[in-house]
Amino acid sequence: MKFKKLLLGSAVLAGLLFSFPLQGAEGTAPKSSTQEFFDRLPEKIVFYIPNRILDALDMFTLNLGVGAVAEARLMFTRAVDVGAGWGTTAKLYKAHNRQYGCGIEEMWYYSLICIGEEHYSMIANSPWVDNYVEMRAGVPDPTVRTYDFFSGSRDYWAIGGSLGLLIDGDLYIHPMEWVDFALGFFLIDIKQDDLTLDSF
Repeated sequence: MKFKKLLLGSAVLAGLLFSFPLQGAEGTAPKSSTQEFFDRLPEKIVFYIPNRILDALDMFTLNLGVGAVAEARLMFTRAVDVGAGWGTTAKLYKAHNRQYGCGIEEMWYYSLICIGEEHYSMIANSPWVDNYVEMRAGVPDPTVRTYDFFSGSRDYWAIGGSLGLLIDGDLYIHPMEWVDFALGFFLIDIKQDDLTLDSF
């Protein structure tokens, strides 16, 4: 009788020990990045051409506007920024992180490399242009939401400039978007902005 109980207890214990690893293997653990990559490979191929076109457009900003404005600015990232400006402008935007549309820009700023102040606001925009306000003194902080790598309204690493007197224009290139564009040919998406089926 004791032998039967011992045998039954051993069988139950063995069953429990072998069942735990099996339960853990049944999809409870998160997928590895490699597995995720191969799971999404078919849609990466389907959207390959559209994503390369969008990545190419992401490499630059071109905004044009008209209004009571005067500004001149040269920038080699936000930390190395020289210029001054003041005014209100109605603008057409092809801006950072796929902002396309129109809006009203109100601003005043001055900057001599890392010494300066800025009050900048985007208002009354079309749906694909962000509404935001940035007020700062000194060097811009790359950790604030406005400069978020994936969704920020402004690019901390932008290189270019703005020039205007009644008619205003901005032209900037985005180095990290150039890297994203190059890596996109190898199906690597560091900006996590490629089109997928989830986009629709």
